[in-house]
Amino acid sequence: QTQNNTRILGQWWPSGYGSTPVIESRSAKVRKNTNLSLLIYVVYRKAISRSGLQHLAPVQSPLPSLNNGPTKDMRTTVDWTENAVNGDHLWLETNCSGDLCYLGEETCVKSATRRKCAACKIVVHTACIEQLDKINFRCKPTFREGGSRCLRDNILRHHWVHRRRQEGKCRQCGKSFQQKFFHSKEIVAISCSWCKQAFHNKVTCFMLHQIEEPCSLGAHAGVIVPASWIIKVRNSFKNSTRRKKRTSFKRRTSKKGNDESKWRPFMLKPLPSPFMKPVLVFVNPKSGGNQGTKLLQMFMWILNPRQVFDLSQGGPREALELYRKVPNLRILACGGDGTVGWILSALDELQMNPQPPVAILPLGTGNDLARTLNWGGGYTDEPVSKILCHVEDGTVVQLDRWNLRVERMSTQPEEGTQKVRGHRLPLNVFNNYFSLGFDAHVTLEFHESREANPEKFNSRFRNKMFYAGAAFSDFLQRSSRDLSKHVRVVCDGTDLTPKIQELKFQCIVFLNIPRYCAGTMPWGNTGDHRDFEPQRHDDGCIEVIGFTMASLAALQVGGHGERLHQCREVTLTTFKTMPVQVDGEPCRLAPSTLHISLRNQANMVQKSKRRTSWVTHSPMNQKTRVRIPLTTIVSLSKTLNPKLLQGDCPCPLLIVSRSG
Repeated sequence: QTQNNTRILGQWWPSGYGSTPVIESRSAKVRKNTNLSLLIYVVYRKAISRSGLQHLAPVQSPLPSLNNGPTKDMRTTVDWTENAVNGDHLWLETNCSGDLCYLGEETCVKSATRRKCAACKIVVHTACIEQLDKINFRCKPTFREGGSRCLRDNILRHHWVHRRRQEGKCRQCGKSFQQKFFHSKEIVAISCSWCKQAFHNKVTCFMLHQIEEPCSLGAHAGVIVPASWIIKVRNSFKNSTRRKKRTSFKRRTSKKGNDESKWRPFMLKPLPSPFMKPVLVFVNPKSGGNQGTKLLQMFMWILNPRQVFDLSQGGPREALELYRKVPNLRILACGGDGTVGWILSALDELQMNPQPPVAILPLGTGNDLARTLNWGGGYTDEPVSKILCHVEDGTVVQLDRWNLRVERMSTQPEEGTQKVRGHRLPLNVFNNYFSLGFDAHVTLEFHESREANPEKFNSRFRNKMFYAGAAFSDFLQRSSRDLSKHVRVVCDGTDLTPKIQELKFQCIVFLNIPRYCAGTMPWGNTGDHRDFEPQRHDDGCIEVIGFTMASLAALQVGGHGERLHQCREVTLTTFKTMPVQVDGEPCRLAPSTLHISLRNQANMVQKSKRRTSWVTHSPMNQKTRVRIPLTTIVSLSKTLNPKLLQGDCPCPLLIVSRSG
């Protein structure tokens, strides 16, 4: 023991932290009391393990280490099987060679390859992961065990992590963290992976009693799914089959066998709260170049990793089934308009009531639906924290969705169309628009080229350049000049074919939203409608617009097409194979009859221009005097709801502050 420092559990700990848990004194009195020291050591080690500060414990334990079996494989995705372990890190490849290994120089292997955890943002060498498991440094917990009845296990505590670099200011003293030009080996901060609170690594800023404090989940507590909601369920069917003896050799079917096939390792038991709007995030990593993969990691850092899903790992259906009973649920679709349509179709199949509203983070090329709902034409590295605030505060609006029913013509198809599978559309529902002619031909060329060489279409700018080149080439070839001779359009009983043939349209669009073709407005401004009603995406009507080559060119500089009709039902007949597109998904359609009718209305989140949130850190102007009587745990348990005492309450019920 020195004057300013005390050695705790084999490490030098600064003095001033109050009562130290275990002090390795050199006096003969403490050496004789071995049993008491061992007991206190075990209690302190358990507290450190629950809080996430396992790195405060010694690497070389005086107790014999337990053999946990073979080394586990590194996980890169969230484990939803029955073998899931709470606190598993999500190791992703990283090129941040400047960051020092989390283990430090004493135990670091100093190998070249590095891995970074997406949930707690620690960086270690690949060879050091096994050593990290030995000191039992776990990631932040994402669920709770179903059989756990311990009150302390259901309370979400801070997950403290040492940081050698930290942005922002200390929560205690308000001073900024020291930033150095070169990567320092000194630990400058201690921060929580849940609420993102950070403190200086000093006695005056971070106290030992804060290790066991419950975590409030920070500024985004209203959108984070607490770990206490997600429960890992034990498979009771396996246990029952082991216990019961088989009395008959006859095979018989029962309801229990059907239930076993539907059994899932996880379930959700949410606690309703008017202040909570949990967000379920779906990310399409194939959209927006490499933006989808980066966003996936950022959302796992801010939120619970078990509420962030990669659509390339099986689609949205299973996640929606798991979260279908969560009240006030909101969905964030990170991708293009096709990704949004995919999620809306999955919601229709599940028949969720009420249907959760869907917000959009645009990662596609056109993003017309995102522009309509004020989410912008593309993701421009906006902070994820700000996006979640917009999703939480957004207004719920309705979006019309339209059915497409195709009837194949009984006449003999024209020559050369036998090889074309043109009697089926890529989608039978559209949210944005359905079109045929010039624009569909350009989209089809882009789609076929991307399927042949996907590595050449990894950015939004390259995609738009290819669109421009394909449009110019098709303009010179005039491939859609005879479109008006091979179609028949009837809207609400009104035949528009004579007008289409008179004006010789080369493109016909059935529009549901105001935006089209990467942000243009083909229906025109609100004051130019004259004989038609202003266009809306929730009025149950669809707009029919015709384009010539001149009006298509003028569309890019603020022009609009020829307004033909506003209707509720459309019958379209094609007499030759021609390119069509459904919400940007193109195909070649053989001669057939299409019926367009209203399907339903979906709930969408429209981005508010001004943010108004109840989460604030500024002091209130009005002073309130509150009388708080002292009580005991026994009397408190009789008056409060038992669910609150079990740690199921995800947000603070009352915040009391005092001066001084």
